[in-house]
Amino acid sequence: MAEVSLRKLRKTYGPVVAVEGVDLEIAKGELIVLLGPSGCGKSTTLRMVAGLETISDGKLHIGGRDVTALEPKDRDIAMVFQNYALYPHKTIRGNMSFGLKMRGTDTAEITKRVDAAAEMLDITHLLDRKPGQLSGGQMQRVALGRALVRDPAVFLLDEPLSNLDAKLRSRMREEIALLQRRIGKAMLYVTHDQTEAMTLADRIVIMRDGRVQQIGSPLEVYDRPANAFVAGFIGSPEMNLIDADLADGRLVLGEGVSLPAPSGLTRREGRVTVGMRPEAIAPAGEGLPFTIRGIEQLGSQTLFIGELAGRRLRVMTGRRDDVALGSGMRIAVPEAAIHLFDRESGERLTTGR
Repeated sequence: MAEVSLRKLRKTYGPVVAVEGVDLEIAKGELIVLLGPSGCGKSTTLRMVAGLETISDGKLHIGGRDVTALEPKDRDIAMVFQNYALYPHKTIRGNMSFGLKMRGTDTAEITKRVDAAAEMLDITHLLDRKPGQLSGGQMQRVALGRALVRDPAVFLLDEPLSNLDAKLRSRMREEIALLQRRIGKAMLYVTHDQTEAMTLADRIVIMRDGRVQQIGSPLEVYDRPANAFVAGFIGSPEMNLIDADLADGRLVLGEGVSLPAPSGLTRREGRVTVGMRPEAIAPAGEGLPFTIRGIEQLGSQTLFIGELAGRRLRVMTGRRDDVALGSGMRIAVPEAAIHLFDRESGERLTTGR
């Protein structure tokens, strides 16, 4: 049985539909990431699970119970917010124990839980300090610890790393992943950062305009995006998406420039969008003509921004110090690396990878 079950969850504000029919099953010990741009409905979905937003339609089950109409305190959840939400006048121990005290938990049990969570998160030495004496990373650990002591069925995390710098975000991602494996509870995690999603998630739920676009493991959504939106959203740098005409087994990108169409197509002709990941395109002695307009040196890799048949294209290679702006390069795209989408609907047209 799923630990959390969202069944056609829907949220409206008057005539505005914020979330439309989300169906999702979350197993115990599974970390699910809701991913998408601002305004896609991911935080609203999380808040419906938390009970901070009423559910307009659909059902929510946690641990086999229908909690659709229950108050947040009765749902067996714990939430970690973006802004930490710590009491500035209380010590860290006081912040972590406050919720348990409000529930009438025995003092000895509170001390045991707080000490165990503090040791797990390496913040035992901070328990007598106050939030104003802590760094952003330390406060994030305290917020996680406050959720841990509750020992809930489900952890809800709403963009918890957004206030941290890039280096600390990377470290905290690692710590959250380790923590998830240790506690073995269901987690629902909201972010707009696809790097967080790819590195943390067991499965990613990609949303747009209140609707789920695709659910899958990080590599599934990377290798087989369901539509052009997912293809362009997942990956860094993002996938190249170029309009083309499919005819006679070839993809015509421009005058005199074409590619063989990949196998496994669901149609043989028409207007399509060709997807090519920058890292899948390689320099070749014989290939398509690519003119370099920009170069980004990334250390071990080089990103070239240029033109192919008058269309903007990004090509990621190993480190290259020998290429000048304005020069030309021949590139090749393996058939297996070509993704095709309907130009109007954006839906995937290739059945293979």
